Amino acid sequence: MALGDGIRRDIAKVSDLERDRFINAIVKIDTTKFFPDGVSYWDKQEDIHKNAHFNGVNVHSGPAFVPWHRVIVNRLEALLREVDPALSLHYWDWTTDPRATAGGRTALFTAQFMGNASGDAGHLLNDFESSEDAELGNGHTKIWRDVAGSAANSDGTPAISSDASILGHGDFASFAAALKSAHDNVAHSYIGGTISDAHYSFHDPFVFLLHANLDRLWSQWQTDPAHPDRLLPATAYAGLSASDITTLATEHVEPWAGGTGLEPWASDPTKRAVITYTDVSVVTPPCYDTNASSFQVLEVENPLNGATSRYQVIFNDVPEEETTWRPAVVRVRACGDVTLRVKPGTEPGAPFGVAMGAVTSHESTTAFRDVQLWFQFTANAVGTAPQTLGPVNTIVKCDENGQEFEFELRANTIHRPTVAVQMALDQSGSMGDPAGTSGSTRLQVLKDAASLFATLIQKSNGIGIIRFDQDAYPPNDPTYGGMPITKVMSDGFGDATRLAAQGVIAAHGAHGSTSVGDGLEMGHNQLAALPVGSYDRKALLLLTDGLENTPKWISDVVGLIDDRTFAIGLGNEAQVNTAALNALAGGTGGTLLLSGLLSASLDDQFRLRKFFLQILAGVTNTSIVKDPVGYVGIGSRVRIPFVLNEADINCRVILLTELPIVRLAVETPDGKLIDPGNAAAFGVHFDTAQAVRTVSFGLPLAFQSQKVQAGTWHAVLELDRDVIKKLDSGEVAGAANGSLQTLRSHGAKYCLSVHAFSNLRMKLGLSQSGFVPGSTLYLRAVLSEYGLPVAHRAQVHAELGYPDGSQGLIDLTESAPGVFTAALTAQQAGIYRMRVIAEGATFRGQAFTREELAVGAVWAGGDTPPPRPDDGGGAGRTCCCDLLGCLLSERVLSRELEERLRKTGVNLDAVRQCLKAHCGRGRVKGALPR
Repeated sequence: MALGDGIRRDIAKVSDLERDRFINAIVKIDTTKFFPDGVSYWDKQEDIHKNAHFNGVNVHSGPAFVPWHRVIVNRLEALLREVDPALSLHYWDWTTDPRATAGGRTALFTAQFMGNASGDAGHLLNDFESSEDAELGNGHTKIWRDVAGSAANSDGTPAISSDASILGHGDFASFAAALKSAHDNVAHSYIGGTISDAHYSFHDPFVFLLHANLDRLWSQWQTDPAHPDRLLPATAYAGLSASDITTLATEHVEPWAGGTGLEPWASDPTKRAVITYTDVSVVTPPCYDTNASSFQVLEVENPLNGATSRYQVIFNDVPEEETTWRPAVVRVRACGDVTLRVKPGTEPGAPFGVAMGAVTSHESTTAFRDVQLWFQFTANAVGTAPQTLGPVNTIVKCDENGQEFEFELRANTIHRPTVAVQMALDQSGSMGDPAGTSGSTRLQVLKDAASLFATLIQKSNGIGIIRFDQDAYPPNDPTYGGMPITKVMSDGFGDATRLAAQGVIAAHGAHGSTSVGDGLEMGHNQLAALPVGSYDRKALLLLTDGLENTPKWISDVVGLIDDRTFAIGLGNEAQVNTAALNALAGGTGGTLLLSGLLSASLDDQFRLRKFFLQILAGVTNTSIVKDPVGYVGIGSRVRIPFVLNEADINCRVILLTELPIVRLAVETPDGKLIDPGNAAAFGVHFDTAQAVRTVSFGLPLAFQSQKVQAGTWHAVLELDRDVIKKLDSGEVAGAANGSLQTLRSHGAKYCLSVHAFSNLRMKLGLSQSGFVPGSTLYLRAVLSEYGLPVAHRAQVHAELGYPDGSQGLIDLTESAPGVFTAALTAQQAGIYRMRVIAEGATFRGQAFTREELAVGAVWAGGDTPPPRPDDGGGAGRTCCCDLLGCLLSERVLSRELEERLRKTGVNLDAVRQCLKAHCGRGRVKGALPR
């Protein structure tokens, strides 16, 4: 019997040391611990007991008798633990003589413990007063006893009903009546003296040993494994009348709710506990050594296979090459620690495994504990799904009682579609121009965003890069080569394919004219050349910053493009061929996103990177859960909530920053903080690049005693003060003065994007009736869960940014099950930015969120195709422009000659600009600079 284990035991059988500490604690709460009104902790117990006779529910004659006395016993135990935290409020077994020492028992009425059994208690309790004489005139000013003076058998034991006869009653009403009869007619009378009168009994500490026994019997009755309903608030009081049950469910437990005038609860709201008798803290039995224990597999999590008589651990819908964890769950009703382990020799073999071979669950205050032992499963390689694997048998054993539970592990895999993404990047001369007023060039913004895409694209997908100006260049071009489509082999940031792609992006330049059609055709050709079956899907990602001024035109190749196409226009609505790109992207299931002229604002800082992240989610069938931007102030902690649900398979939290100074952690719905230092204990993976941090984890979270999946999570951001000091001192390079000034005045800029690979998805589309002011923009969001419509369980709205900078909100209506639509007349010329947010509940009632960005645009003349540079000029003009372009190219003019001419006042760059403005094209590489 371990002192401090929280288990209430027969007080006559605990150690002398524990009894000594118990009585010393009783004395201390009478002499050294006081409430604000000056009344000692101990004397307050009699005040509470008297108060309960006259206020609130009748706790002695009414239905609250049994649960009210549980509350006062629990509360006294808590007060005792203030002076001795190891103590428990033990019980007197009222079927035994408390004076006897037979059978290994210790007499309780001794000078060292409870004092005298007859007359005044004396000894350690000599100063414990009673109000009897003042109110009754019976001559007793201190507590006194008359043990066995009445209600006793001939052997000195109480003439009380056996425990078995009380526990044999089937419903609470009959059980409580039998329990109260034993309490009222025998237990109090048997001790006699002060305790024999209910109005004074709580002057004597022995009364708590008596009432702990009353509560012990209720706890034992409740924990009968055949009656789990007795532990549930809704059915705990079965058998009482409807009015009595209503009373227990609505009346507050007084005086602790503050409604009866007793201090300190009447005047101090912080001390109150406003609960009813159906509160889980009342219904849940404390831990007694006689509580019945039960160990049952939780069939909601591990359904029984009737054919094999084994419980199943099922790994549902595991994507190829993913490793995930699932628990065997045993619901335990028991006192003390419980250890479950995989029985040696029954460990499952590959592709299954043991993620956590043993787990110890410690005593808790709840009625039961769900103890989880974790297994793992790794789906086979890409191309093997769908597969059904198992059963593989294993046995879980309890150390404490030797009980064994037979399980079988089963799994099915799903194919996680792989995608080959061909990036077609504009390298025309205008890419060197400013990207608005942000201070960055378009080229810098492109490199930053495209490199992020290469960093984050998931393993088993492919990435390729080609470049275009007035021509398009294959990956192996000796001058402007890119990268052939290559598979990403790991999720780590150091993957060789990622690094190669980042190197190609870093070498991207700015020179020449713009032939979007050439770029599209080259990108399409790269995808078309892939071996059949090498990837499930193909996608073309185009980034351009200007109007076409050189064939081939978009219209020349649009019939060839059958790949899903995502286009990003780096500029405003009139600087790219918005209508043609919108038609191309929309017709292939992709999207067009326009950056506009980027400013130094927080939103613009991350705009292009957010576009690339959304496209990444789109091509990899991933959902965006949340996507905010903000600042992390020096000395502050930012907690960003996001909601996950049971349909989510895994999650990745992506943090983008301007400076590498922000620490990232994740807080679970149950309050656990996961950081790089403890990530392995949760099966979580952190990765870090210069200005990117990610946290990735499967769902449910691994190795937890309770299932951690659905609920509100938090991304937790804090500044790394050590790095800030190094930035200030110049030890860390890369921070411009403006960035440091912003850091000191506002904090560090961040963009957080939470992605989930999920069975709950939102597909967003935007279409337009035209591109001139007055046209209609149509939004359409489709929500599905496991392929079925999310019908009448969600709301969708769009946060709208108008071209003039004003803001608005649009509610999308559910026009069909799971289909949400809205229409907007675009009167203002310019770009309309929309952040579309869906909020709702899953099939199981868990909350979810999804969001995406959409962009629409209208402008004067938007429905008129932009003129081609040679329109109206005929073949002669084309020929002349081609000739001049050739004469001004690097193949004709050496750099030395160009430098000598510049010194004489001839600026060939200005001449080329004139040629570009007049002709708009140049078929010779390098002829038309920026």
